[in-house]
Amino acid sequence: MWAYIVRRLLLGVLVLFGVITITFFIVRIIPSDPAARWVGPKATAQQIAEARKELGLDKPIYVQYGRYISGLARGDWGISIRTRQPVLADLKAYIPATLELVIVSMVLALLLGIPLGVTAAVKQDRWPDHFCRFFSVGSVSLPTFWLGMTLQLIFFSRLQLLPIGGRLSDIVRLMSPVEKITGLILLDSLITGNYTAFFDGIKHIILPSLTLAAYPIGLVARMTRSSLLEVLNEDYIRAARAYGLPERTVVLSYALKNAMGPTITVLALSAGYSLVNTFLIEAIFNWPGLGSYAALAVITSDYTAIMGVTIFAACTYVFLNLAADILLAIDPRVRL
Repeated sequence: MWAYIVRRLLLGVLVLFGVITITFFIVRIIPSDPAARWVGPKATAQQIAEARKELGLDKPIYVQYGRYISGLARGDWGISIRTRQPVLADLKAYIPATLELVIVSMVLALLLGIPLGVTAAVKQDRWPDHFCRFFSVGSVSLPTFWLGMTLQLIFFSRLQLLPIGGRLSDIVRLMSPVEKITGLILLDSLITGNYTAFFDGIKHIILPSLTLAAYPIGLVARMTRSSLLEVLNEDYIRAARAYGLPERTVVLSYALKNAMGPTITVLALSAGYSLVNTFLIEAIFNWPGLGSYAALAVITSDYTAIMGVTIFAACTYVFLNLAADILLAIDPRVRL
């Protein structure tokens, strides 16, 4: 078991090194001048040359690469050209909002996707199965921007039940400010007993989290259904039924536990993907998260910020994959 984890860790380090190297050289060959952006639109040629020297862009590319890797080892992720702040500080400021959104979305995906998949598998080829499959395919196929705007139209414009965007209402932000502990508003407000901000945060996160959860809900439901159908045809399930065990026990205690492996992998990959690909949802719901930061970095050719977001995304993928592999390795049928 430990040898398996060490092998996966070494593979993860290799993947991270490859991602950092490839991204570094690709970002450097993009036709843009970071030095000109650093000094502003009305800079002289001398100012641009000085900025190039200050940023180390006058050195050969392999020297820049060596300095960047050395900086990463010391915890220096560079300075953002757009915000002029350390990239690591920017990431710390933007990640909590996206992390909170992704966590709530993944919880929704689990709570809705698994029951849908189980229902579809147990009621195979009957109307609950057809409905679950239709819902799963529809939730995966719906464009994110369309779903987000439709939810805003229904729950904000028509019903006036939920806010259109943001993490908190202006009045709550002014009258009941949340003391920052983790940066996750729901968790911080709950820890500090600020229930006004907590319930306001719940109202604000419902629509964006539902929009973000739509795709993983469909994916989890489909994966759970197909895995469970395969397990339900195994000999030990037939034996359990032959012994007269209740069908609920057979499905939930024996079959579902052994069918969760692919679902866990899919959910881990969805969470990693969502952490840095929420810019469209964050734009629609005015959510100040990592997706917006990454989108602005690309638009402004902020190569240090692009590198920072890429490294964070790669680390997240590696960690989540490792966690999923360890959970799967608990299953004795998995060959280590």
